[in-house]
Amino acid sequence: MTETTEKDSNTYIDWLENAISENYIKYYDYAEFTNKEEISNGSFGKVFRVNRKDSDTVMALKYPFNLTIKEIVNE
Repeated sequence: MTETTEKDSNTYIDWLENAISENYIKYYDYAEFTNKEEISNGSFGKVFRVNRKDSDTVMALKYPFNLTIKEIVNE
């Protein structure tokens, strides 16, 4: 990894961590989900239908393949 690429990567990691700590982005631990059911699969990744533990809340969980931090931030 070049110095510029590493610096850019660190910038996006810092941005993402800050967004989570400031509650702009909600962070969920994978272990918080139950009843994981794959509902879509493609070249981009997989999408699962999941429930939060101790709740009836249904959510979609995206599991992307080969995304960079920059692409995740821009998602």
